[in-house]
Amino acid sequence: MVEAGFLQQFPVSDTATSTSKTIATSEQLSPGKKEQQDLRRLDTALDAIERCATAPELAALYKKMTGSKRHIAKTELMAAIKRVVKTQRRIDGSRIPVAQLMQQIWLEAYPLTGRKNSDVMVLRMTPATRDLMLRMHRLFYIVSTPPFNATSLMPQVEGVGQLIALATHKLRQEPTQWPGLMVFFKKVAYPEYKLTKCSSSEDDSPKMLNSHRIFPSSEAYVTYEVAYQLHRIMSVVEQCIQVVTPEKEYQEPDLELKWMVSDGPPAFLAFQRLLFILYDEEETETEDEDVVVPPGEVEGEASSWQMNSWKQFYGEIKKMESLDDLVLASRGCLQAYLKWMTAAAYSTSGIPIYFSKCNAGYHLVRILHTAVGLYEKMRNYQIATLLLNELLAAPFLERKRGYWWDRLALNLEHLKCKDQARDTCVNALEDPHVLATDRIALQRRLNRLERQNDREQNRRVESLSTADLSLQSTGTSLITPDWENENEEKTEVHNTYKYRQHHIVGRPLNRQTGEKSRFVGYDDEPCTVEQLVLQYYRDHHAVDKISEESTESGGWYGVHSEGTVFGNMFGILMWDVLYACIPDVFQTPFQSAPLDFGYADVFYEARRELIDCRISQVKSEWTVEELLSAFVARWNSEYGRVSRFVRWPSDDVASLQYHLLAIAAIGRTQLASLLRYMATSKDFHQAQNGLPDLLLLRIDLSKLESNPVDNPASLSPQWIVDSHDCLNIYEFCGMDQQLNMNEKTISLEEEDSTESLSEDKPAVQPLQNVLNLLKGDSYAASLKLVEVKGPRDRLSDKQLLWLEVLGEEIGLDVSVTHVEEPEKRAKRKKKESATTSKPAPKKRENKRRKSAG
Repeated sequence: MVEAGFLQQFPVSDTATSTSKTIATSEQLSPGKKEQQDLRRLDTALDAIERCATAPELAALYKKMTGSKRHIAKTELMAAIKRVVKTQRRIDGSRIPVAQLMQQIWLEAYPLTGRKNSDVMVLRMTPATRDLMLRMHRLFYIVSTPPFNATSLMPQVEGVGQLIALATHKLRQEPTQWPGLMVFFKKVAYPEYKLTKCSSSEDDSPKMLNSHRIFPSSEAYVTYEVAYQLHRIMSVVEQCIQVVTPEKEYQEPDLELKWMVSDGPPAFLAFQRLLFILYDEEETETEDEDVVVPPGEVEGEASSWQMNSWKQFYGEIKKMESLDDLVLASRGCLQAYLKWMTAAAYSTSGIPIYFSKCNAGYHLVRILHTAVGLYEKMRNYQIATLLLNELLAAPFLERKRGYWWDRLALNLEHLKCKDQARDTCVNALEDPHVLATDRIALQRRLNRLERQNDREQNRRVESLSTADLSLQSTGTSLITPDWENENEEKTEVHNTYKYRQHHIVGRPLNRQTGEKSRFVGYDDEPCTVEQLVLQYYRDHHAVDKISEESTESGGWYGVHSEGTVFGNMFGILMWDVLYACIPDVFQTPFQSAPLDFGYADVFYEARRELIDCRISQVKSEWTVEELLSAFVARWNSEYGRVSRFVRWPSDDVASLQYHLLAIAAIGRTQLASLLRYMATSKDFHQAQNGLPDLLLLRIDLSKLESNPVDNPASLSPQWIVDSHDCLNIYEFCGMDQQLNMNEKTISLEEEDSTESLSEDKPAVQPLQNVLNLLKGDSYAASLKLVEVKGPRDRLSDKQLLWLEVLGEEIGLDVSVTHVEEPEKRAKRKKKESATTSKPAPKKRENKRRKSAG
């Protein structure tokens, strides 16, 4: 392996790595070249020592080098060794043989009974071999879900070129996650499903489910790998780049020629090959003398081309010195890939749409999408507009099309092209791929642009002289206002859902914009804005009634979940549907979700019968006891598994009881409608955020208290009734009233440390407790969803959409509660009173002048 170049031996001077040939070669080098070679060998040795040596071994090495002991941390000890090696020399002027000294320490540390000293060695994979192993690793886990999100700090660097080089080195050298090892050591568990594999026609094994290959050709894989690496580099650049926003007086320069040239060859060999396949070129050569092998060459030469493409990729990355270089290279690759897709060798007609993330075009589009945001911050609106037009022309990442249309219209406004901005909004609203959330933003922008245009038209008319107006009436004026289009063919205004809203006063502890609002609670303790509203609904809020005035108040007990409870209901009740055996959707044993979730139409068509059957069971076929029992059974059997659809709470029993009460309170019809919407809605498949902050429950036990004898569900001593004759749900579930289901689940170590505290607690049976409560008809369960808005906060488009969906389509009680500062409330009340006392304005007379006769 060493001789073949796959492995590299620890660089011990004048040992196995040095031959007479290398010595003769080094003698021919100039002193400067020889010094550079020695420094490279020294850096390699220090890197190997830092990666392989333990702290005691480093201490022994430092003692051999200096004759003194140092009891410090490993990182500080390694820094001291590097400092000594690079600044001190021996009497003869040569460097300290750190590699030989380290080799001696390792030889002394390992028993050599019956072995030679040469049997103990330190090896490392060469960069090319390591890249190969990493590609194999990524292929094995290609659509897997990492068990945790790896984050690492990047040092501060000056210049995007240095940042790109550092990001490339980081991605090639940093440790990678192995979900398989985490499962093997029982640190994590994934959902159980039938893994589907692709089988060849010559295979005599039973027919497998997968009928499509992710990569239909070697070109598809190589271009994907290059685009994936570019995407990872761009992600690091986005996180670390320091963008300096110019002043308002900044004048954007004209586009440079490099942005206007769109037919140049792509920078990377992998995408150059696509064009040579497309145009049937015989061969060509890049600046790095890498030969592109045309189709039809022998297998050995084709594999050699693939290896050359990896080498050339990293060579081109080293040449990049700016963000423009990275974006232009990605842009050229995307254009070449689109030509290849549409004109020649690659057809997507038979490939499932949910394989799009394993596609070079997807990752190249993600790069340009990120670049748009960076250029907008730099106020380079022309470049951002150019990239947005190219993104809208690409058939990838359709869920972002509404966002791209909106940003394009905004950038056109910055460029003083308001007519084009209006046309952009109109075209966007006609795009069938634009999601409902984005339509709200686009319609709002279009309405604002229309109002601005109307005001400009009015100002233009008001500035006309009397003579011009008289000439217009006769049709002889050259200045003609656009009366023909006024009040006629205007774009339909979006009817915003009229949600219910309440206002309460909070005593703020901080008023800084951008900080999380803190208030003084009703118990005079500091709290968040969500906790303040929870206290308000528990003790003060009037109960909403339809047929009579509100006479009851309080009794609402809730959690800050932001949709976690509803998401968990969907995940648990639809678990066997989500992880059903469907062709192509499960490629590895380490997926948290099927690949087709995110494509609502495809997802529903593949599981139509399963989804309809489950919704029918929830709506009418199951009894309440069967529904709750099925939920508990699935919760207990799957608890803790890595799933995209369920966020497992740390407080298992308390949260389970609260979920069961929520199912009982929501109503069978509403629950079935909610599950159907989540299973079939494009908006939910693409983004699950935007659900209301609070989920509140109210269990009225007044009837049960008034007649406990005749009712089969008599009051249990464990049921604590509050002053509002409602069940104290916090006490019933054994949960903290400050519970936040968005907080991170406690770690295994913390969970182990709390086991001793919970050993003395009596065993709790959540299902039986809830069933005992639900016996008879003497309880009234209600569910309320509340979106909380503090000062200086407004509803997002996703929140507006969810308010309409939950209130109109699902039929739930949903509202918005605004927490106001005292002075803001006084101003609002004054404004409202002034508005109500002010007489209604007269209808504006039509300014259109009609000719007499």
